[in-house]
Amino acid sequence: MAKIFLSYSVQDAFDLAQKIEKGLGNKGHRISIPVDFKVAGNWRNKLTKGLITSDALIAVLTPAALESRYVLGEIGAGRAMEYSKQMLLIPVLPQPMPIPDFLSDVFCFTLKNGAVDALVEELDQAIRDNMRLTPRIFISHRHKDQAIAQALIDLLESAFYVERTDIRCTSVQGYMLTPGERTSEELRSNLAGAELVMGLLSPETTDSNYVLAELGAAWGCDVTTFPLLARGATYADVPSPLNERHCVSLETQENCLELVDSVAVKTTLKRRDVNLGKVAQAAIALAGAAKPGLSQGAKAT
Repeated sequence: MAKIFLSYSVQDAFDLAQKIEKGLGNKGHRISIPVDFKVAGNWRNKLTKGLITSDALIAVLTPAALESRYVLGEIGAGRAMEYSKQMLLIPVLPQPMPIPDFLSDVFCFTLKNGAVDALVEELDQAIRDNMRLTPRIFISHRHKDQAIAQALIDLLESAFYVERTDIRCTSVQGYMLTPGERTSEELRSNLAGAELVMGLLSPETTDSNYVLAELGAAWGCDVTTFPLLARGATYADVPSPLNERHCVSLETQENCLELVDSVAVKTTLKRRDVNLGKVAQAAIALAGAAKPGLSQGAKAT
């Protein structure tokens, strides 16, 4: 489902924001920055990243929100991203009031008689009907390493609730581009909106202009990127500037299991309540696929 950024003023919309968060969560959507989350460190950067990696912006338009430079700034960013990454902008009016001029061309939802459940139903339907979902995870790889990519996805599917829109992987069935899409534009949008880019790096990775471009774009967009070593690759095979980041070899089961924990921290994917043996088997399979000489796939990109 969708990843949603809630923009509101804590002065007069905190309770409503919590109810909207709970209702949409029950529908399977994810809130990028939970309403009661205490953001530590550089909070503005964290909020900004939460916004730009979201699929939709729900702005609760209360009197205090319309006087908040933060809420107005978030709405302005959302308007820009309507065009750059097809973000869906959803204004909500908690009480009867004139629609602000800067949102006069956008349909606004109204909270009627305090019926939050009915509002959540409307928001959920609007999201499902109007939004193109951005993948949570982008797997950058050569098609020669398709078997490794497939094993990596099998591991993710065993450990998390994964929908088709959660992953972009151009060589694995179910996660490929759909016919008719403009490849470069779609991949650029997917990369910019991803929560995590996973770069499968083999000794021949630098021969692929596509992979180098994807990893460079992820670095330029400041998207969290995991360099994953396979087929005998070493730190020397990691292209700059990703060689500044910690690398993980997929050739051991232990590393593959640790990767699952890292994905849980860096994305909003929900972990499954499953027998750990199933995840362990998937980790063993990934480690086996990643070993030198065992990967098979289509013609390299």
